[in-house]
Amino acid sequence: MQLPITISVSKDKSLQQQIVDQIRGLIEQNVLRPGDQIPSSREMAELLGLSRRTVVLSYERLIDEGWIETRPGHGTFIYKQLPSQRIRVPSPSCNPNSPAPVLAQIDQPVVGMGLFQAMNERLPYDFRIGRPDAGLFPRNHWRKLASEYLDTFTKTVSDYTQPAGHLLLREAISHHLRIARGIACQPEQVIITAGAQEGLNLVARLMCINNRPVVVEDPCYDGAAQAFSSLGGQLVPVPVAPDGIDTDQLPENGARIAYVTPSHQFPLGVTMANERRAALIAWARKTGTLLVEDDYDSDFRHNSVPIMALQAMGPECAVYLGTFSKSIGPGLRLGYAVFPEHLASSATAVKSILNNGHPWLEQSIMAQFISSGAFEQHLGRMRKNYLDRRNAVITGLAEAFPGTKTSGYEGGMHLVWTTLAEWEPALDLQMKARKLGVGIYSLAGGPTREIVRRPDHDRLLMLGYACLTPDKIRNAITLLKRLIHEPASLSAPMVNG
Repeated sequence: MQLPITISVSKDKSLQQQIVDQIRGLIEQNVLRPGDQIPSSREMAELLGLSRRTVVLSYERLIDEGWIETRPGHGTFIYKQLPSQRIRVPSPSCNPNSPAPVLAQIDQPVVGMGLFQAMNERLPYDFRIGRPDAGLFPRNHWRKLASEYLDTFTKTVSDYTQPAGHLLLREAISHHLRIARGIACQPEQVIITAGAQEGLNLVARLMCINNRPVVVEDPCYDGAAQAFSSLGGQLVPVPVAPDGIDTDQLPENGARIAYVTPSHQFPLGVTMANERRAALIAWARKTGTLLVEDDYDSDFRHNSVPIMALQAMGPECAVYLGTFSKSIGPGLRLGYAVFPEHLASSATAVKSILNNGHPWLEQSIMAQFISSGAFEQHLGRMRKNYLDRRNAVITGLAEAFPGTKTSGYEGGMHLVWTTLAEWEPALDLQMKARKLGVGIYSLAGGPTREIVRRPDHDRLLMLGYACLTPDKIRNAITLLKRLIHEPASLSAPMVNG
């Protein structure tokens, strides 16, 4: 245990006074806090190269003044109730003759994503977007692999990891994508990221988007819009049609990058048609625009085969972003990006500047989980469960609210519910449902960004069904039915909003 204390024999103050003053100063500066342990008198004497008696006398003064206390058999600690002098920390600004400090400022407020949700804030019936069911996590298999790799981990923990990620994981991902998404890539093109969000930042930094046009679907994922805007990108919204981004409205001169979610558009849930895909790739090739394909929940395709990725159709002009946040869990913080061959080495260099790689243990476990076939078995189990839950939502809404419609349910983990024109706006319903303990999400109240507002979108609600059992889904819809059709029957709110 060490403290930032410097003793000088040449100072006018005695050695005891220097020790007393510096420990008291560390307490007043909040470096040492009530309850913190400090070195024993013997340890402090050895650290400072002084006689133990000098330190003992200093400690006795601090004890007498109420700054520290000794606990027999445990050590020396900062006293829990400090003297009155501790109430106010001296500051240069206290001197009326001192100029007021100039504080560093940012150009504009930063809002952030706000995806974290404390356990005590969670709703009983939350159709939260993108949250997988924690009960489906393969804990036994994961525990077994973690135990197997711990011995190796102790030998590698002292080394830096590869910036692009653990090679075995990148090999496993490249093999998985070839079968699942039609992407024929080399492991050298794969870079492991802390989820898709870091992948967005990585691409934006690589392409130097400051003051450059960035095409985004409108509406789009707010995390992408924030990432691009924070790095100076000029967002160019392109509306989303029933069959994907409206390629007829793409800017003629192209853009630095174009962000799309073709498999399951976020938030509207539509799937981009093959004609749109071909037109988008042709536009990217003609204008030199790099496509950023966010395939955030394509592991879940219901009643149909997976759709070929844009990166498979135009490998030289598209970056593919994938994540294990939906299939395993966002707490794992593992995702990946597949870059065109000519950008892979530069992307790896940028990645090394960002954070120089990720923890080795989780990557090794995930690599073996994929390679052994356990990941595909796990996905099969999740697909079955999520299909049952999706069907419970579709059936329940149709029975409780005739005339409304659902869409965007062909894949992914959420669908879109279009309410009736005579109902309240979706955001108002979201707020009222929350008071009943039901989480439903409007475009205005969810993780979305709508740049050009469309009035018909005020009737859209997003329902994520992955984290709710069919029984909970039915209970939630019953509450929604009472809210909309029988509001007078509702008593005091179940949950505070």
